Amino acid sequence: MVEETLMLAEIQRDAFSMKLRHDSTFWACYPHPHFPTVSITGKGCALNCKHCGGRYLQHMLPCPTPDVLRKTCLELAENGARGVLLSGGYNEKGWVPFENFIDAIERIKLETELFLNVHTGLLPSWLARELGRVGVDMASFDLIGDDETIELVLGLDKTVRDYRQTLETLEREIPYVVPHVCIGLHAGELRGELTALEIAAGSNCSALVLLALVPTVGTQFEEVNPLTAAAIGEVVARARLRLPKATLALGCMRPRSAERLEIELQALQSGIDRMEIPDRRTAEAARAMGLEVKRLKACCAVPIENFAEA
Repeated sequence: MVEETLMLAEIQRDAFSMKLRHDSTFWACYPHPHFPTVSITGKGCALNCKHCGGRYLQHMLPCPTPDVLRKTCLELAENGARGVLLSGGYNEKGWVPFENFIDAIERIKLETELFLNVHTGLLPSWLARELGRVGVDMASFDLIGDDETIELVLGLDKTVRDYRQTLETLEREIPYVVPHVCIGLHAGELRGELTALEIAAGSNCSALVLLALVPTVGTQFEEVNPLTAAAIGEVVARARLRLPKATLALGCMRPRSAERLEIELQALQSGIDRMEIPDRRTAEAARAMGLEVKRLKACCAVPIENFAEA
């Protein structure tokens, strides 16, 4: 145990030093109300994944038809929103079904200045091409690095190869693609995270979002033991070392329990660049570590030049 603690401390020192050489800013990200999330499937999801069970869809603005989506986005823009995350539940093949929303998305881009980030899933190449054609700015892509995890959590007959190929397709069609890796997705175990990091490192991504499994009430993983803050910190540090120039963010999906602060501090010590809604004490710790703390009124994955404020 002592050796493991010393090894983690050494990895984190290297990771934090690497961050400082690249950027000494810590961005605290606050997406609401300037960057809300909508669901084009309402509360419905064909997969009912074990870690989510559709619970997270309940907190999104429901936009189940193209007309409702367009009207909602126009209202959001009029009320000061700068961007929108277009999300929803997966279909039985593993992607968010944007097929019937292409024209509405094109009109939204023509009629507003909203920055559109789409949560895609394993969509086919033709749909990725259509989303790019109508002006989608960014794709957030859940990247899984273990075949057994895909089957266990999503129940899909897909492989890591499918995720790699979809990432490559998205990067050809959409200007800004950000892989999302959930630490501990395999029922609280570390399985394919390092493989996912290797895939991300081999892509053209300039940003990576790290999440951490939350044992959510009402899901099949409700009783799963969450990972320790140290385990999460180690993956963050290894991500920093493997992707030295990429923007590294700790996203909104992470435990908010008693370990919240320790998880955030571990990520901070491991070279994280951004964090969605950090604890006040985390921002104070960042300043004490010599980082300049700034606010970002958007989701943690967006290109900074589009949203940064002094």
